[in-house]
Amino acid sequence: MVMLERPLAQRASYDPAADIRTEISDASGMPELPDKIWFHRTAAAVIDAGRCIGCGGCIAACPSRSISVGEDGHPTLVQMCTGCSACWDYCPMSGLRTERISRQTLTPNCNGEYSIGEVLEAVSARALRRPEQAQDGGVVTALLDALLESGHIDGVIATRKVDAFHGEAFIATSAAEVLEASGSVYHQAHPLAMLNVMPRGSLSRVALVGTPCQISALRALQLYPWKNRDSLAADVSLAVSLFCTRSFDAEKLQAAVAARGIDVSAVRKIDVRSGRLTAENFAGQNVLGTKVSEFSGAALSGCGECADFAGMGADISVGNLASGAGESTVLIRSKAGAAAWAVARDALEIRPLHSTEALVKAATRQRKAAEARMARGFDPDGSPWITYLEHLAAYSGTDRAPASPPAHRSQSYDISC
Repeated sequence: MVMLERPLAQRASYDPAADIRTEISDASGMPELPDKIWFHRTAAAVIDAGRCIGCGGCIAACPSRSISVGEDGHPTLVQMCTGCSACWDYCPMSGLRTERISRQTLTPNCNGEYSIGEVLEAVSARALRRPEQAQDGGVVTALLDALLESGHIDGVIATRKVDAFHGEAFIATSAAEVLEASGSVYHQAHPLAMLNVMPRGSLSRVALVGTPCQISALRALQLYPWKNRDSLAADVSLAVSLFCTRSFDAEKLQAAVAARGIDVSAVRKIDVRSGRLTAENFAGQNVLGTKVSEFSGAALSGCGECADFAGMGADISVGNLASGAGESTVLIRSKAGAAAWAVARDALEIRPLHSTEALVKAATRQRKAAEARMARGFDPDGSPWITYLEHLAAYSGTDRAPASPPAHRSQSYDISC
C-alpha cells in the first residue's frame, strides 16, 4: 500500500500513532502490517481521542499483563508491549463490533422500536432485607449474597464506592465484601481488569456485575479465547448488567455538581432516574435534582456511541426504569440467569413487570442516538472485528479522531529501539 511507504512525518498526518517503530520499519524496507496493533495505537484511537469508557477490556485481553491502570486513571503500559493486537480486538471503542457480540437486532418493529434483547422473564423486585446503602430494590446485592451463600458462585467482580463520585473495581468473595459494592456509582473503574488479577482456576464460578459495554467485552473474551491468555474470563459463569445510558468522568461530574453550589464532600449518593440526576447528603436529604442532560459535559464521550441500554448480552439485566420507587426491574435473559434467579427467589419480593414499554423506548432512543453518532457505522451482521485502517478512515476528521499519544505511551518503544 503506497501510504505505508511515506516518511514518518507524512504518515503522522493520517496515522497519529506513527512513531519510531514505524520509522525503523519503513527505513528497513519491511513495513509492518498496517493492522498489527501495538498498545499505543489503541491508545491513540481511544484514550487520546477522548473515547475511553473505562471498561478495562484492553487490560483483560492482554496475554502478557503488560497493561494496567495508570496514575491518570487510564490504561497504560507497565511492561513491554508484544504487539499481539489483543487490546485493539477486545476494546468496545476500537476493534470490537459490540452490536454483533451483544445480539442486537438489525431491524425495528412496525412501530419503529428496537428489541431489548432476549427475555425469559421480566419482573419488579425488592430485597426482603434491603441494605440501607443499596440502590433501588437492593436486588443485585441480595442476589449475589444468596449465590455466594449457596456456593453457586465463589467470587464477584464488582465496583465499590470510594466516594459518591469515584469507584474502584475489586473481587468480592464474602457477603460483607458484596455489601461494599451495594449502591450505584456512575464512574467506570475498569472492572474487567480484575479478570487479569488472578490466574484462571483461582476462582471457579465467578459473577461479574457491570455495564453493557463491559458485558460485551467479556462475551468477546469468552467467545474468542486464546490458550495463552491466563485470565478469569472463562470462569465467569454469570454476567449481570446494569441498565446504562451513560457514565461520567468522576472529576468532571464532581466539578459540575460543585459549580451548582453543592458541598461535594457532603454528598453521599448520586442517582439517575427518569432522566434526572439527584444528589443526596449524609443526612438523607436531596441537595440536588435536575435534568441529567445538564451534565452532558461530564459524560464520557464514548458513551454516545453505545447502542445497548439494557445489557443484551448479559444473563440478568437490572435497573430502575419501569418499576416503582424502592424496586428494581429485572430481566432474566438466559438459562444461567434463570438458574441464579431461582437460588435467590426466597430472599426477594417479586411481582411480574407490568410493561416493558418504557424499556423499549429507552433502548430505541439510545440505539438511534448511537447510530447517528457512530462514525464507523452500525452493523450487527458485520464482522466481529474492525481493522485499524477502517477505524482511521471512519474517524479521521471527526471530533473523535485518533490523536498522537503523549510521550509516556511510547517511551517503551523509544527506549528499546
